[in-house]
Amino acid sequence: MQRKEITMHPEVTLYIVRHGQTMLNLLSRAQGWADSPLTPAGRAGAAALGEGLSREGVRFVLAASSDSGRAVETARILLSHSGQPDLTVRPDPRLREWCLGRMEGGPNKEFQTAIRNPDGTPFALDDLTLRLPEAIDYIHNHLDPTGMSQSFQEISDRLSGALHDLAQEAAAAGGGNVLVVSHALSIKTMVWLLCRERLEEVIMIHNTSVCRFTYRDEQFHPLELNDTHYLDGAAVPAR
Repeated sequence: MQRKEITMHPEVTLYIVRHGQTMLNLLSRAQGWADSPLTPAGRAGAAALGEGLSREGVRFVLAASSDSGRAVETARILLSHSGQPDLTVRPDPRLREWCLGRMEGGPNKEFQTAIRNPDGTPFALDDLTLRLPEAIDYIHNHLDPTGMSQSFQEISDRLSGALHDLAQEAAAAGGGNVLVVSHALSIKTMVWLLCRERLEEVIMIHNTSVCRFTYRDEQFHPLELNDTHYLDGAAVPAR
């Protein structure tokens, strides 16, 4: 009788991190493709996360971030404090935040009331997370005179493509941990795509929080979401 051959697939785990607190976060202003530098608290949060990961023995085989400066800086500080300062951070525009059209850099209150239901009433904050496709397409169709924003399908395609490419590359190289630094709304979109039933856990994503996924059989499987246990103190709350 022939023995059935068992194929073992390398284990890959993605650590998806929201960037550290920025100046625009602190000023309660919307931040999409517009950028602003990390605050001292933002840099400290990235350093604390790196140290926490190091304490738990987490080492990365690949590191990528959005090409926005706040994400690249977060990734580099994190790696420096986790003992991997020489690991290259790959800036990838597919990991960018949503483009917010005319709301870029504007007050968060304006952003939170500009997206409307069909009856003209504004989305509630919880609705923004639970109804991401409608929110994104409303921005794209009604709130962007620049022509730079993207539809839900375009954002989904770029985020999904980036995650699958990184996971498959790591798997082909023998597996391991992959660092991905992105943004609050983009991370919510990733959760919407990969484990929609857990969206309630990411209504407010903390700066330097971690969403962790394993990758096997070409599928992502969620572990912790919006996790701040690596940090010594309380996480800087999302704004």
